[in-house]
Amino acid sequence: MPRPRRSARASSARTKYIDDPFEAAGVLSDADEGPSTVASASKKGSMGKAKQVVIDDGSSSDEDFNMENENEDDEDEDDDYQDNDVEMAEKESENDEEGEENDEGDDDDDDAASVVSEIDEVPRRRRKPPAATSTPKVNRQRRPDGTVALAGDETHSRGSWNPVEHVGKAVHLRVTFGTDDRDLLAVLSARDRWCRGLDSTFPTRATLDEAQGAEDYGYGRSYGLEPEEFARESSRGWDWYYDQDVGARFRKQQRMKKIDEKKARRTYFARARGEHTVLAGPVDDQKVFSLGRHDVVNFGEAWEGVPAKYSLKQGTQGDGKASKKKREGWILNLGQKVQCLAWVPNQAGLTQYLSVVAPLLPDQKEEYPDPLKDYAAPAFRPSAPYPCALQLWAFKAQRADSLTQTIDMSFKPRLRLAVCTDWGDLRRMAWCPMPRDTRDEDDEDVQKNVGLLAGIWGDGCVRVIDVKLGRDPNQTEFCKSSRGDRRTVLTNRPDKLQTPVFETKAPSTVCTCLTWLSSSDLAVGCANGFVAIWSILPSQSSPADEHPLPYFYQQLHSTWILNIDSAYPTNSHIICTTSMDGETRLTSITDPQKDMVHTNRMRVGSAHLSYSPLLHSFLSSDENDFARLLAVRRFFTSTAIARLPSMISALGPCSPWHPSVLFGCTEGTVEATSPLRRMLHAKEKQWQQTWFQHEWVRGPDANSPGTSRFHDGYRAESTSLLRNLVGDPKLVNGAAVITVFEEGTHVTALSWNPNQSCAGWAAAGLGCGLVRVEDLALS
Repeated sequence: MPRPRRSARASSARTKYIDDPFEAAGVLSDADEGPSTVASASKKGSMGKAKQVVIDDGSSSDEDFNMENENEDDEDEDDDYQDNDVEMAEKESENDEEGEENDEGDDDDDDAASVVSEIDEVPRRRRKPPAATSTPKVNRQRRPDGTVALAGDETHSRGSWNPVEHVGKAVHLRVTFGTDDRDLLAVLSARDRWCRGLDSTFPTRATLDEAQGAEDYGYGRSYGLEPEEFARESSRGWDWYYDQDVGARFRKQQRMKKIDEKKARRTYFARARGEHTVLAGPVDDQKVFSLGRHDVVNFGEAWEGVPAKYSLKQGTQGDGKASKKKREGWILNLGQKVQCLAWVPNQAGLTQYLSVVAPLLPDQKEEYPDPLKDYAAPAFRPSAPYPCALQLWAFKAQRADSLTQTIDMSFKPRLRLAVCTDWGDLRRMAWCPMPRDTRDEDDEDVQKNVGLLAGIWGDGCVRVIDVKLGRDPNQTEFCKSSRGDRRTVLTNRPDKLQTPVFETKAPSTVCTCLTWLSSSDLAVGCANGFVAIWSILPSQSSPADEHPLPYFYQQLHSTWILNIDSAYPTNSHIICTTSMDGETRLTSITDPQKDMVHTNRMRVGSAHLSYSPLLHSFLSSDENDFARLLAVRRFFTSTAIARLPSMISALGPCSPWHPSVLFGCTEGTVEATSPLRRMLHAKEKQWQQTWFQHEWVRGPDANSPGTSRFHDGYRAESTSLLRNLVGDPKLVNGAAVITVFEEGTHVTALSWNPNQSCAGWAAAGLGCGLVRVEDLALS
């Protein structure tokens, strides 16, 4: 009689094999195994072995997590075991079925089933390997505080929390900003001030005025540093400049001579090409302005009699009711693409200075031969000695009782200083941002001290200029600084010497970008991937006719460094660099070989980088029209904070007084956003607001400056930061397209005013040569 067919389903709970990774690694000692629950049950079958279940109660801490180097034999056996997991499971299933047929009434099965049923709720883990392949237990040596004492050849990893996962707010703050109370209190101070709804895009004037009276928890105004240490930076940090020995020799190295205004405008400025037509005002009733070279216009005239809904500013009528003002601001015409643009820091008075660089036109550069034209690629060799002029424009603030001040529209901006050079185009410039207290020596000087300006010229050299102005505010000065014989520095012939206070060059390469580390230290990126750091203090030991040598020269990238910035003032020893190879790295100059962190590599290198002391993070651009934030404590991951309508062409340096950031696009749009809310709460909506949109078209003549049109009056909108193309306007017929815009439409430079009284002022430079200046603080 054939044997009846039986079900393959087990009549009792199946035995589970649980392998504790800490025990397998030999971390748990005999004392640590006390709380663990061990249940063993033997079953009869073809395997003939007792089956053991080990349950871990999770009492081991992350400090006990230790990774040891195992023998190659053990690794091979463990890999074989993992590969045969499925086959062993099938054999065990067959053995269990046979055991059920032969031993249906065995009491041992009931006992084993009862033990296993009690641990069914334990998470399933990988089965424990055979005894022959398991790692023997090792009693670990511990310190008095309970932590494991590792040998010299062992490695230890605590791991890191992922703030994207569901973790508490306290854990999220610690893993993002650090565990030090100073860092946390500084961030909490910024959160209390800038997490209001009105401050989601542009800063409000009310919040800016609360800077002196608001609670800062002791570290808010110093960005996490000790207040006394931060205050010494503005006083003792500049003692070297006023020193009778070092400072005197430093200031005497610079020689400038005044030149004729007509010659300067003819040689060092872009040639006039006629009037630039500008359309501004409401979209349905725009007014036309005509600007010649260096002309200035108040575009607020186009908003007279406009309804209140188009305005960003709010005033007060005589009866106390709120009323809207027209938009106010200035538009300058420089006649050529704006290469660099930056506000001058440490200006506490009503007068504010904006430094701008507009190179010569291409037809003007053809008049100067390039001797190294066939030597190498233009980016890796010095350029021809083109003339160039650094322009310093003066703006005035309106006197008010409040802390923050608006632009005085009754004072027309004027050109105050033009520094003319023959070193090629001024490609990068950076004012020394370190705070600087005024001293009696400044008032005793014949000229007014503006600040130290570092720049990189087309010949590949980095230079520092001590910019000073005459006391007459109505006079425009034209000065010329040229390369002279450095061996004549110690002679008494100042009439034949025109040199900056500091000049140097990296060996066998050209400089590409720069940033200040302190009032006397300068970090420079090079075309060969190296980073060099110089001290600008004069040294008597180095020959006067040779370039000073850097005290730090390390290769951080494999090719051209696009941008560099320092984490001043919170971590002055840390620098961030971006390169053409798509890498973005965070490096400590104290130990660059070990203290280096990479973030996600991009296919296209990012030329935009800025550090925000309020956010303790770097901001940069992404390859897919996204703006990303890189926290110093979690630099290996990035956070998307904005989505732009086109490729990012400019990033304004972050302001030390508010968290709002400005991004410029190739389509002429400038977007503003505040990343603070998204950093603190990952699920918060991200708001963006357009400052203006610029359009430019060519004129009928090829040499004409063309026509520009500005669109204003945009409202704040929440944007989706999902990285997909669903509903994306760039998706045409199922394919993603990239629009190429005219170079004159691009936003080429952006800058927030770094001075507290004018922290809401912003300036934007365009590819057509226009500069727009406006007070963006919401009233």
